Amino acid sequence: MGTVVPTRQVTGEVLVRNFDKTTDVEKVLALEQTCEAGDNANDMTLLQDLLGDPLSRVRHYPSYSMMVAEVDQEIVGVVRAGIKTVVCGKSGAKSVQSGSRSRTHLQDVPIYAKAAYLLGLRVSPAHRRMGIGLKLAMKMEEWCKEQGVEYMYFATTKDNAPSLNLFTDRLQYTPFRYPALLGHPIWHHSVRLPSHIEVTKLSVEAAVAMYRSVMNTEEFFPEDIDKILNHKLCAGTWVATLREDRHSGLCCGGSCRVSENMGTIESSFARSDDGRPMPKSWAVLSLWKCNEIFSFQVKGVPLYKRTGALISRCLDKALPWCNIPSFPNVFNPFGLQFLFGLHAEGPKGPELFRSLCRHAHNVSRKDGCQVLLTEVGATDPLRQSIPHWEKFSFADDVWCVKNLVKLADNGGDSDRSRKVGAELDRSSFDWCRVQCPPASTMFVDPRDV
Repeated sequence: MGTVVPTRQVTGEVLVRNFDKTTDVEKVLALEQTCEAGDNANDMTLLQDLLGDPLSRVRHYPSYSMMVAEVDQEIVGVVRAGIKTVVCGKSGAKSVQSGSRSRTHLQDVPIYAKAAYLLGLRVSPAHRRMGIGLKLAMKMEEWCKEQGVEYMYFATTKDNAPSLNLFTDRLQYTPFRYPALLGHPIWHHSVRLPSHIEVTKLSVEAAVAMYRSVMNTEEFFPEDIDKILNHKLCAGTWVATLREDRHSGLCCGGSCRVSENMGTIESSFARSDDGRPMPKSWAVLSLWKCNEIFSFQVKGVPLYKRTGALISRCLDKALPWCNIPSFPNVFNPFGLQFLFGLHAEGPKGPELFRSLCRHAHNVSRKDGCQVLLTEVGATDPLRQSIPHWEKFSFADDVWCVKNLVKLADNGGDSDRSRKVGAELDRSSFDWCRVQCPPASTMFVDPRDV
């Protein structure tokens, strides 16, 4: 049986205030250690260690805040939020010119919105069911409104009834998207890539140009993608092509090609500057080093299961050529890395993407990580191409969203202007009401992990 923590009687007033890094660090870290994510049926729990930095999960956003709840001078709750500008939809295609040959083509125009991701809401087990989580979330909403945020969203799981009840019933959030977290163990042995596939690491400049060309209208695509790819936590961006296509416009002699016009590189994907065609099939992904921000530890696992996992690792280490799928050591603190910016095109795209995942496994293995994680939309075509183990995956994620902008009574027209590309659109667009189309993709920002 799991430990039952008795609820305390609150005698003082609940005070919600900004986090003070000079006095609150140790108190918040201690609180985090009391909050476990677990499986009540199996008494297994997942502990997160923020590596001594309570702000580690939000300090990489353009703007962020962290608040604590205090009762009788004791910190009993905490919440964080990061603000960014993301794509929330797209308008009709319009004609644009691109490339040195000034060709005209049709291009969808992204609709941007200022959004805040709410994360790390924690309340001490002894102080739950007292409305402290509600007070923290409401106070953070007030701060986000002051910053001009239009939408707030958060992620939870379908079976997390207390979280869903708080946000959907009390705070009027709307269940919005249902992505899946897919995890894969990192084995002791490295995995081989097919000899007919070539993997090339892109320069940051080339990666930014590529993503802005092929993913800039996907939901949640961040306007500051250049900051993400330039960040010290980004291990890199890789593209996979067939070796028979390596003399095409994307990769040449181990270096990556982009068009002269970095603002619009559509011509790079249609034809390189010297007239050579692009590969018919290719795939791309990037890797984020979450292991430098936090670590996890699984506790409460029976001894016989831990022993079986240890045996598998010993066999994998002794016989690396056998490619034994060993169970990683997640029973001690372990790190993980996150795949983002997932995209593939062409008939061989899924195969190339699987090879990229194998390459990412080897990169993370060298960094000493134990798990490789990614998150994709429920209808993302690449979902079936991502190697994963069910034991390391959560297919029941729920993203909920709330419109913080006051809507007029005339059918939901917003009283704020929303940026659409370089123009302004004053239509009645409301992201909360947009249904997820079939075979749709979404960009999962690694800062949201």
